[in-house]
Amino acid sequence: MRKWWIMALVLATSFFYSKISVAASYTISITDERMVPNVIKVTAKQKTHFTIHNYGKKTHNFVLPAFYIFTPNLSPQEGTTVEFVPEKKGSFTFFSDTGGQPEPGLSGTIQVK
Repeated sequence: MRKWWIMALVLATSFFYSKISVAASYTISITDERMVPNVIKVTAKQKTHFTIHNYGKKTHNFVLPAFYIFTPNLSPQEGTTVEFVPEKKGSFTFFSDTGGQPEPGLSGTIQVK
């Protein structure tokens, strides 16, 4: 009887831990001319973590409207993190904006498969 209980516990534990997803992590660097990388490929329904750092001399932010992500303005040499789960598939634009308008050259695409 005891062997059955141990086996059930092992199976339940392995099932529980197989459902825990590990976040995919990406670092996004912003300069005054570009965002690097400017194409990011992620998996739908997988936790995604972005570390965003402003290496420019001007203030910038990170906007991914399709997933309602809007960071605060980042002063030069300042950074932030964002974590989300992309629930929809497709190609979505991210950018830095000033006064509500995307800044030239400071954009990219997230591709959710």
